[in-house]
Amino acid sequence: MLSTLIKSFSRSTPSLAGAQYRAYSRQMPMMYPILLSSTWIVAYVHTDIAPLWLTVAIPALFTAACVLRMLHWLKAYETIPSPEEAAKAFRATMLLAPIIASSFTVWSFLLFSYGTPYTKSYLAFYMANTVVVCIFCLMHVREAALIVTLIVNGAFIGFFAWAGQPTFLAMALNTALVSIGMLVVLSINYDDFARRIAAEADASAKQTEQARLMRMIDDMPVAVMTADPIDFKITYLNDASRKLLRRIEHLLPIDAEAMIGASIDIFHLVPDRQRRLLSDPTRLPHRIRINLGNEVLDLNASAIHADDGNYLGPMLTWAIVTSEVEAEKKIRYLAHHDALTGLANRVTLNDALLKLTSDALTPGALLLIDLDGFKVINDTLGHKFGDELLVAVAKRLSEPCDRHSAVIARQGGDEFAIVLTNVSTSQCDTITSDILTRLSEPFVLERKRVAQIGASIGVALFPKHATSAEEVMVRADMALYVAKTAGKGGVRYFTTEMQDEFVAANRLENELRIALSSGKGLSIFYQPIIDLRHRKVVSREALARWYHDELGWVSPATFIVAAERSDLILKLGHHVLHEACREAMSWDGGETVAVNISASQMGRSELLSVVRSALDQSGLPPERLELEITETALLRNEAASVAELEQIRALGVRISLDDFGTGYSSLAHLRLFPFDKIKIDGSFVRDALDRADCASIVAAVIDLGNRLGVATVAEGVETLAHFNLMQDLGCHQVQGYLLGRPSA
Repeated sequence: MLSTLIKSFSRSTPSLAGAQYRAYSRQMPMMYPILLSSTWIVAYVHTDIAPLWLTVAIPALFTAACVLRMLHWLKAYETIPSPEEAAKAFRATMLLAPIIASSFTVWSFLLFSYGTPYTKSYLAFYMANTVVVCIFCLMHVREAALIVTLIVNGAFIGFFAWAGQPTFLAMALNTALVSIGMLVVLSINYDDFARRIAAEADASAKQTEQARLMRMIDDMPVAVMTADPIDFKITYLNDASRKLLRRIEHLLPIDAEAMIGASIDIFHLVPDRQRRLLSDPTRLPHRIRINLGNEVLDLNASAIHADDGNYLGPMLTWAIVTSEVEAEKKIRYLAHHDALTGLANRVTLNDALLKLTSDALTPGALLLIDLDGFKVINDTLGHKFGDELLVAVAKRLSEPCDRHSAVIARQGGDEFAIVLTNVSTSQCDTITSDILTRLSEPFVLERKRVAQIGASIGVALFPKHATSAEEVMVRADMALYVAKTAGKGGVRYFTTEMQDEFVAANRLENELRIALSSGKGLSIFYQPIIDLRHRKVVSREALARWYHDELGWVSPATFIVAAERSDLILKLGHHVLHEACREAMSWDGGETVAVNISASQMGRSELLSVVRSALDQSGLPPERLELEITETALLRNEAASVAELEQIRALGVRISLDDFGTGYSSLAHLRLFPFDKIKIDGSFVRDALDRADCASIVAAVIDLGNRLGVATVAEGVETLAHFNLMQDLGCHQVQGYLLGRPSA
């Protein structure tokens, strides 16, 4: 039983064990003096009738033991023990309680046999009253009090009931009833004590947790405040909140340090709605952004509830998000606008087209605009001037659309688009004419640079030409392509004929792709180039030809354009170069082979490897290969193209400038790269007999070639008169139908 009681104490909470220790450590020093004084009085009463060992020796032993225990408890008075120390003290009390109780009980019964009726009655009184004092002194150690009661009063009741004397029997009965009553009262008081200690411990734990939580909230980088849900006064601010309030203090009616107790309405111009939200926990959590002067505050309100579910009030986490809001606005702007010009971008353009085509009753139009001559300016003056020019173009595009509902967008590069809503065909004519006029006027750029450009425009009308956003875009793009190929500075409206031509062009492109993959139908024809001094063939120009089973011989002007429009030109150029080098190895005269290089092949860092591959696979010496480059091809990424040509020329391959006189800056290119040969465009040669200006141009080019030490080749020599004129002008080589047509 004793071990069970000790275990029950060991299961006590640390707070209860400590409270028990503090309580009975204050009462135990009082118990021993009362117990000893009563004992010595009993001993004195029995001095004359009982032996000295009972009246003196044993009380003396009791006194020594009790004094030691009393000194122990006096020393422990007001100490705060650890849970382990409290448990140790309790175990000592539980062990000593039955020993002391048994010792005093046995001593009392030993004296009982020597006494008179008066002393026996007094002895019974001593036992009953002393045990009451001990029980109440041990009341906070319920188990020890119960042991003492059972030992002392149990023995008392049994002994006096067994005596058979009516008075003693009555005393035993009264003692039993009193013992039961005391134990009930003791148990009730102990339970109340335990509950009070538990409540205090719980409150202390909650207070500690709350303090820890408040320290955590104070240290949080997030600004936190709480408010009373009744009067909406601020009840708490953490450090982060105080710091933020100091930043916006100039925008508030009170100082940041006076915020506690102030109304949260200071953040709202119209606080009624916020009060309704914060007073009703069912509307929380809630997030809102409010403007306070030039600052933007982001507030998140959530409801705080007590353990019983009662609403304590709102807790607000907040931040100053002015810079974030500006960044969000910028991101939204950039998501829908071109960063350079400020015009709408593709996303906004698509939205405008979807909006236009959602209402079939509202007519509209899509204008696709491509700048003519922009690339030359961008490449020659630099990207900085190119960007400046694009910004100026954007401003000029806006002016003709001011009186109309229009969305102006930059699609990328030098391509622009305009979506017009509720416009007629005549109004569209006026707008496109105005755009062409404005864009053709000179642009004065930084450093007084003057840029002259033009534009080509493709137009698709809604719902006349298309009924969906995708169709409008595709058909306007078709019209733009036709406008660009027809010549610069033009406007083309979509027609069904364009659709048919594009279908045919796509079919032709697919057929050419098949031919390149299989090699079927493609062949290389060669046109001779004659040296006028030695009157012999010194070179042959390789020309691609294509025979289709259904279409017959397809004009080079047709399939080369189709190849240029797609990636097929790279495959076609690779095929012609390899075949021409392989074929030239079979020529007995050792003539060179001239191969035309497309503009799409230039500046891609691939041409050098293709030339090396063709020479290695065929075994053709590099000096027997000529690459003919047009001036237009050089304009596409000029620096990269020139660097690539220098690497190819270092192999020993000759480089010719083809169609000289038709480009944008012929003399500049002659200075930029040391060409081996200049080919005079055939249009000048053919007209040289009838037009003095053409004859002068041909003569000037030949003279320029002689001065530079560069061979000149006249193309388009179709008659003997052409031949004689070129010979008289001192041209080095000639090429044309008079001397030989292209043949396999």
